[in-house]
Amino acid sequence: MRHNYLKSFSLLAGVVFLLTEGCAHKDLNDDAPTTIAENVEIVFDWSKAPDSKASSMALYLYSESHEMMNYWFKNSNGGVIRSYGGKHTAICHSNDDAYLHIVRNQHTHSEMEIFTDNTSMLTGQGISTRSIPRAPGTEQEPLRATPSLLYGTQQSNLNIRVSALTQTITFYPEELVCHYSVDFVDVENLQSADIRIDATISSLAGSYFPGRMVPSSEAVSHTFTLTPDNEMKSLHAQFYTFGVPPGEERPHMLCLYVALKNKTGNFYTFDVTDQVNKAPDPHNVNIKIYGLKLPELPEDPPDDPPAQGGVSIEIDSWNTIHYDLKV
Repeated sequence: MRHNYLKSFSLLAGVVFLLTEGCAHKDLNDDAPTTIAENVEIVFDWSKAPDSKASSMALYLYSESHEMMNYWFKNSNGGVIRSYGGKHTAICHSNDDAYLHIVRNQHTHSEMEIFTDNTSMLTGQGISTRSIPRAPGTEQEPLRATPSLLYGTQQSNLNIRVSALTQTITFYPEELVCHYSVDFVDVENLQSADIRIDATISSLAGSYFPGRMVPSSEAVSHTFTLTPDNEMKSLHAQFYTFGVPPGEERPHMLCLYVALKNKTGNFYTFDVTDQVNKAPDPHNVNIKIYGLKLPELPEDPPDDPPAQGGVSIEIDSWNTIHYDLKV
């Protein structure tokens, strides 16, 4: 499916041209001058996201009278565009990770959707996701990559005048993703595990609708990788999500996949529902789990380095352990 979205994206990109201001958009030269606004200055004001590191932006203009117009800016400040005149609605979003953030339904303001692709492998340990166990009740959720930082906003009732004079439209992008962190504290026998430890967290929003500024109701499980501290006593991960689906609260299971040095694996499940749903700030969720104990194994000789590409670790069997949390 991803290739279809990218193909559509590439075809749309094929009708743009570069401007000196560092923006690309469709050529309007064939349209009557009485319908064109010649000098529309687009400004991205970052006062709502002052720490933004966005380096490029995409802008979509929608009108009942004309087809959707799409512009790409090679910077985060804006530039001058030519557009059809009249009333418009608009969406803008950062465009730094176009191959991670897939856009579909972009021709409809309210249905435009940004999402990430399904994952076929746990990136930390190179294990196919088709062979991993899942927490009860989450088996049907797609396994998706986590998004990267994403900014954007939308505006309605924009009136673009048909004129050769400069007119300015200002957008105020904000963060569209949530910050999640996971910490396993006081882990015992961490030296028995492969240092590349993977995890999933369930029932998070699978996409975001920037035209409505809300996450989707689709529930997915995100994959992520935890890294140990220097003392091999704790595990930590930070990643982004689209937040929780709107509506009724859902349970959230965190699953830990630990490849042990004897080529077996331990599959741990943790119910982190309260830590997600009752977080003081839903845009900054911090999950802490104490007292994880891994089995103590004898020291093995060093493994050969994994081959480049493909599956690097094979797990013969998984031992399932459910942990009651000590929060």
